[in-house]
Formats: sequence, structure tokens, C-alpha cells
Amino acid sequence: MKIPAYRWLVILVCILFTNTLFATEAQKGIFWQIKKSGTTPSYIFGTIHSEDTRVNQLPDKIRAYFEKADSVSLEMLLDMPTMLKASAAMIITDDEQSLDKLIDKELFTQVTEALRQYQVPPTIVEKLKPWAIVATLSTPPPKSGEFLDLLLYKDAMKLKIDTYGLEKVEEQLAVFEELSLETQIILLKETIKHIDEMPMMFTKLHELYLQRDLTELQKFSIEYMMKNSENKDLTNKFYQRIVNERNITMVERMLKRLQEGNAFIAIGALHLPGEKGILKLLENKGYKVKSIY
Repeated sequence: MKIPAYRWLVILVCILFTNTLFATEAQKGIFWQIKKSGTTPSYIFGTIHSEDTRVNQLPDKIRAYFEKADSVSLEMLLDMPTMLKASAAMIITDDEQSLDKLIDKELFTQVTEALRQYQVPPTIVEKLKPWAIVATLSTPPPKSGEFLDLLLYKDAMKLKIDTYGLEKVEEQLAVFEELSLETQIILLKETIKHIDEMPMMFTKLHELYLQRDLTELQKFSIEYMMKNSENKDLTNKFYQRIVNERNITMVERMLKRLQEGNAFIAIGALHLPGEKGILKLLENKGYKVKSIY
């Protein structure tokens, strides 16, 4: 079962969050210079989970900074131990428990049918945790498996650039593992209810990303969920956990790389904008941020 679990978190932001504060000014650009007196400038690149060649083929301007960087930091190191831990966390380990016993027959049938395009057989569906199914269905069915962050990781390894993760896989998985079973099933029901809208949503996200408009990207994501959510309090709390709290953590952990200088940091684009976004948090720490592309 080839499922890129380690990059689901950013995609789920698009589906699940309901409420946040926008920046006072529109933030446009997916590539930003981060600078403070006495240090060499570093750069932050906002990514999107995509196999689209329009996204994966980096513009020459960004590629030049990447290849000359002294370090590359991603949300997580996308190595084999990380992938194995992420995949293992998706599975119900209780031999006496299974998904078809946790949800009603109709919902299980709908889930099984929806996962066919991901080439997940029913015998595997039975052992998937509800949050893992939400995560799977919240990304387009994979074709090559070569999405943007993974390509950056592979290129950094080929170029022998020091590579770091801003988070551990256990920390990202904890966001889901902490959800009660009841909450996971609520999210699963909402995902199935709106499953036919997913292609449109991802098309629009790609369009806004390619326009490099962070503010509109964030706004569209919020409005999409506001229209569809029946559990706003639940998803708002989840958003605070998966976005705002992680923004604070990632900023604290990238400071060492920024102090060293000439760092290339790649994180999900939806972590960048807004009053509680990473760009604003860095400004609050005395860094000057400037859009480059």
C-alpha cells in the first residue's frame, strides 16, 4: 500500500480548519528571504503536496538558491524510518478490532469504494484507523509518488547538503493519535459526505498556489470548510493544534539554521500566511521577511 502518510498533515489543513486571522496585508509569494543583521540571509519556500509538474519543476530562481544552500530543512526528514513509522501508525493493532466493527455497514461500504482508486484492498481497509482514511482521501490518488517535498529531499541528498527535519514523525502523528475515536469517525463521515468535491478543491488550491497568493490560498481553504463543516468547534480546535501550535514549534527549531545562515527551509505553504503564520512569527523575532518569488 503506497500512501504518503508523512505529508498528509499540510493537506488536511485545507480540509479541516475553520477559523483564523488573516495578515493585515496580502501576502503574495511562495519564496521568501529571511534576514537579520549579522547573519547571511536564508530562504523559506512554501510547498504544496503535488505531483503536478508545474509545481515540481522548480523555477530557476528558486533552484539556484536551493543548490547553493548550506542546509536544507523540511517539516520532516522523508527517509525510510519515517515512512515506516507513519505507515505503521495507520494500522489498528488490536487483533479483535477492525474498522467494519467501528462504523456502520453503509459507511464502511462507502469508504471501501472510495479507497478503490487508491488501490487499497478491502482487507487492508478493515485495519485502517479512521484518521488514516481521512488523510488518504484528503489527497489526490497518487500516480508517481514523486511529490514536491520528497523531490527536494532527494535532491538535497544527491547534492550532499546537510538536511534537517523541523519535526519528528511521532510529533506529527500525535496530532491524529490524540483524537478520540468518536472524533475520528465524525471527521470520516464529513470526508465521505464531501468526497465528490475533492477534485474541484484541489484544482482550485493548485491554481492559487501557482498564482503564489498565500492570502487567497488561506482564504479559500477557510471558506471551503466554513461552507461544509457541521462541527466547527471540533475542527477549529484541531486547526489550532495542527497549524498554530506547529508553527510555533517549527519557528523555534529553525532558528539555529537561520543563525548559521544560507539555509533553505521548505514547509507547507499554508503554514506561512496570517497573523499566526510563520512569516509573522519570524518578524516578531526581529527578522525581516521579503518576497522573492
